[in-house]
Amino acid sequence: MSPTDQRPPWLQWGPLPELTGTGDTSGQLSWAWRIWEELRAWDRRYAYVVDTCIAVGLFLMAAGTMLRNGAPGGDIAFSVALSAPLVLRRKAPIAVFAFMAAIALCQWLVTGPLLADAALLVALYTVAATSHWVQVLAASLTVELGVALATIRWRPVDNHVKAVVFLTGLAVTALLAGVVVRALRSQMVFLVERAQQLERERDQQATLAAAMERARIAREMHDVVSHNLQVMVTLADAATSAQRANPERAAEAMQEVSGAGRQALLDMRRMLGVLRDGAATAEAPSLAPQPGLDELSALVERVRATGLAVTVEESGQPFALSAAAQLTVYRIVQEALTNSMKHAQPQSVTVAIAYDDPEVAVEVTDDGAPDRAPVPAPVNGSGHGVTGMAERAAAFGGTLRAGPRCEGGWQVQAVLRGCKAPVGV
Repeated sequence: MSPTDQRPPWLQWGPLPELTGTGDTSGQLSWAWRIWEELRAWDRRYAYVVDTCIAVGLFLMAAGTMLRNGAPGGDIAFSVALSAPLVLRRKAPIAVFAFMAAIALCQWLVTGPLLADAALLVALYTVAATSHWVQVLAASLTVELGVALATIRWRPVDNHVKAVVFLTGLAVTALLAGVVVRALRSQMVFLVERAQQLERERDQQATLAAAMERARIAREMHDVVSHNLQVMVTLADAATSAQRANPERAAEAMQEVSGAGRQALLDMRRMLGVLRDGAATAEAPSLAPQPGLDELSALVERVRATGLAVTVEESGQPFALSAAAQLTVYRIVQEALTNSMKHAQPQSVTVAIAYDDPEVAVEVTDDGAPDRAPVPAPVNGSGHGVTGMAERAAAFGGTLRAGPRCEGGWQVQAVLRGCKAPVGV
């Protein structure tokens, strides 16, 4: 039985599976189910002893009745033949039922009714609780045929209708008892398997959530650290070059290095504050907002301080972007500028932002050397920066393209969809 099967378990006939776990693994199964399973476990553990007691008890009751009435020895033999097979009723329910039905037919031919005939009801119950529905139907029809034959030959009461109704009622009771037990066991199997499936899905969701969070933190760490370090390296190189020819310019460059370092520390504290347990304090600005379009001008100024000419162009009708979209645009521009400074050493960079509600297109183009080594494509490349930009664009159902231009330089193009901020935000 599959845990995803939508049919009620009691309609799913077939060989009944054994329970693979008796504990309440999900914490959602009630104490009544646990008690039921404990009883079932006890019954399975001592199955041979229980069945032996049933067989011996039924034979003793039949023998006591026969001794009191002075029954012949043949009745004793039939009682033994009808009771003894119950010891094996769980291992071979169909074979035991067929053997007992054959013994009952022989009894019907040579002698009268016996109390041991009740063993057939126990065998019918076992078949109903464990076997396929076709076998259950065949066993039920066999017992009903025996009821008809017994009524015709032995006439237990003067009214044949009453005899048939009474004996049929006993057979139906045994049949329903087996069906009910089967339904309860099937329901228990279904609940246990469902609980185990929910546990597996919960663990998978937790693993996926953790992986997504690690990827997000890795992107943020890369963008913050890589950009600020690249600015600091570029400024430090410029200060070294200008130290003798222009000491004032070298001093200004070192001040810019200090400012870039402080900004990097601030961004790191802001990001790590999200991971820190406990409430934010004045010394831990974990609740500070993430950078958006308002901080884009400050980013451009820091890059310009390295001597790179950066031009920002906007087109279209600007509209309010969500905070996540603003952060994505900011990080893409930041990473593209960082890559230009690191790989191309261009003279100028153009940042173009085009608004087309609800889409935003970002394009960063530099005039770097046309013969420089190409950077791997974002989808197949191994660089974390370009891959991170592609992942950010994909989060908004967009695309990102990065590659060299025919006329020289490098170009990053990103299109973000569904960027508009919700109404009232």
